[in-house]
Amino acid sequence: MLLRQTLLYLPAQVIGPVVQFLSIVLWTYFLDPVEMGTFALITAAQEFGYIATMFWFTLYTMRYFDRNADAHGQAAFMNTEAGVMLVAAVGTALGVMALPLFIDVAWSPSLAAAALGYCLSRTLATHLTDRARTAQDTRVYTIMQVSWPVLGLALGVLFVKLFSASAANVLWGYALAQCLALAGVIGRLGLGSRPHHVSADIIRTGLRYGMPLVIGGLFVWLANNGLRFIIEHKEGAGAVGLVTVGWGLGLRAAAFSAMLVTAAAFPLAVTRSRENGIAEGQAQLVRNGVLLLAILAPAAGGLWAISGPLVERIVAAPFREMTAAVLPWAILAGAARNLRIHFGEQVFLLREETRIPLANDVFDGLSTIVGGAVGLAMGGLPGSVAGAAFGAIASLLVTLMCGAYMHRFTLPMGHLVRIAIATAAMIAALHFVPMSATVPSLAAAILTGGMVYMVALAAVYPGEAGSVLAKFRALRQV
Repeated sequence: MLLRQTLLYLPAQVIGPVVQFLSIVLWTYFLDPVEMGTFALITAAQEFGYIATMFWFTLYTMRYFDRNADAHGQAAFMNTEAGVMLVAAVGTALGVMALPLFIDVAWSPSLAAAALGYCLSRTLATHLTDRARTAQDTRVYTIMQVSWPVLGLALGVLFVKLFSASAANVLWGYALAQCLALAGVIGRLGLGSRPHHVSADIIRTGLRYGMPLVIGGLFVWLANNGLRFIIEHKEGAGAVGLVTVGWGLGLRAAAFSAMLVTAAAFPLAVTRSRENGIAEGQAQLVRNGVLLLAILAPAAGGLWAISGPLVERIVAAPFREMTAAVLPWAILAGAARNLRIHFGEQVFLLREETRIPLANDVFDGLSTIVGGAVGLAMGGLPGSVAGAAFGAIASLLVTLMCGAYMHRFTLPMGHLVRIAIATAAMIAALHFVPMSATVPSLAAAILTGGMVYMVALAAVYPGEAGSVLAKFRALRQV
């Protein structure tokens, strides 16, 4: 069931994130470090605004939304959702107006308007995308996940070429893309027509379930983005732009790898829990975690192994040296955080024990930001990312210990050892592969690493490998 759901979501989980990953690289050829830093800070501010205004209701939606509810239940949800979205839009607008107090760049009317359009459209699109995922509407989910990064990149490049290479024009491109995506799916998704008719029960349940996670989400945001604001305060927007490329590539690579399997994973565990009890739901989370680790470990290890020539090949010269210095640490931080969020914390969400993830998220945010600040003071910009990575690893270990102690929730040691062996075999093989900053060389390294990992994984999972081969043979005979 998990594999089938994962395959249904695969196009959305591959195309959009790959384009986002590539866009970080592409913008190094259009924007200077100051404009890149401005763009990064505003997009980070949008994420903060979404968490502060809308995230609690998205969490309620993912946990309690019932696509098979009767007409009264659907109307109550839709109208409440519309009311929450209106309030979130007002809060977002006020937050954008306050951005010049926190981001010390040259604010033009175009930049302010672009920031407002981007933040509003991105907040609404993020929520409705998760609602489509919860409703298992893969068509809408795919449209929303693919259209805004692909079309946004295309429109951003167009505006930059037509007008000027500025963060404002990049933001206008993404804002317009998000509006077009929303317009294309809103009829299928449906919206409440009476936003003033909110359900008090839904609001109470949503706040009870979601608010601890919102506070935790703010600390996760701090872990992912707080480093940028520390650097901006100490070194300026240009330094943020230099670090953002490597930091963004590392975090997005890990997030992309994780989302290959996590889009369908938690909803499936909720369904198992609802139908067969909490023990079966927790067992499904363990199965999800094994698959997540089997994807995340080789992705992080492989990218680390080829990071030097990869950066030399794809990143523009002004950003290249700093990106090469910080990317390995960013990969490590991203892998640790995604494993914590998409595995370690989910047993508490399943059991509605939201205070535990809150405490762990607070620890994550504080340990990462303190590590980044100490690293910046001791080792400059590369040191700041190394310190943030150590903070992320510490928070992962704390979360795993909490799950093991409270609910005996762990990844089976046998799976950990086997995945570690396969990943180590891949990294060892890449160590002996001659690599240069050319497309054929990098392609050969990636292909070699992938093949070695698959062969090693089949060797340590002989039963599962035999089952997969048998299914392929059956398909060929049909």
